[in-house]
Amino acid sequence: MSVRPPRAKDEFDPTSVGCVGIVAAMHKRRIAAAVGEVVDWLKRRKVRVILQKEQADALSLPELGVELAELREGADLLLSMGGDGTFLATARMAAPLGKPVLGINLGGFGFLASVPAGGEMVDTLAEVMASPLEVRQRMMLQATVGRREDEVGRFTALNDVVVGKGAFSRLFRMRTSVSGVPISSFPADGMIVSTPTGSTGYSLSAGGPVVDPAVRVIMLTPICAHTLSARTLVVPADRVIEMALPDLRGEEVNLTADGQEGFTLRAGDRIEVREAPFSARLLAPKDASFYTRLRSKLGWGSHRS
Repeated sequence: MSVRPPRAKDEFDPTSVGCVGIVAAMHKRRIAAAVGEVVDWLKRRKVRVILQKEQADALSLPELGVELAELREGADLLLSMGGDGTFLATARMAAPLGKPVLGINLGGFGFLASVPAGGEMVDTLAEVMASPLEVRQRMMLQATVGRREDEVGRFTALNDVVVGKGAFSRLFRMRTSVSGVPISSFPADGMIVSTPTGSTGYSLSAGGPVVDPAVRVIMLTPICAHTLSARTLVVPADRVIEMALPDLRGEEVNLTADGQEGFTLRAGDRIEVREAPFSARLLAPKDASFYTRLRSKLGWGSHRS
């Protein structure tokens, strides 16, 4: 019996980087000091650093400020400095152009970033960037909203696309199909359509499974469905998820992408979610393991007396 050799992994050489674009979480308490440390370290390595103009001005680094288009296109590497929310926003910015993303975790949970913050942040960053990094291709979702004959909204997401009710709305009924085949029509607070990367986010909180990000699937997880038979459905990545809102009875229903970009839906709107035509390129040390991170972040295997 022949054994298939393992597929060669895509690598990225950080020592060849000439320009780093930083995307910072401006609400973080020590963001100015952290960005300053990283900028100084990169400058000592003769690497050009750029930030979006508004962030550069707010951090008293106006000489590094550029327009958003130049940040996206001019950087060889985008460095996310913040929590998972900042990382998700950076990934959505970078993915269409194939730019790699490396994250420094300045947040709490920090499931996506590879470099921890703290007193050793720059030393850890230097160690991580001293040798080739593994490029982990993560599938993304693309959602479109159709209204009558028009497309009125288009969104991308690394974690999930959620169709859900507003804060004071009642349950609503939504018809859901997979590639044209109806699968559900029951009252619920909404539906989470997630990638494997997003399986450890909102989908997990709603009872969905944890999925290895290397698996290319799409998950549909109902939110507080008013039926005992509702469960997460896992489908191949080439399927198209279709959701229709026939009658909202005046209720507020929104579409959100990664919990950050929102759109108010109307009765009669049609939502289609499919795999995006591009992937996020996330950088990580070669010895970094998804399963090790699961144990660390979710507390699996910890012993409590």
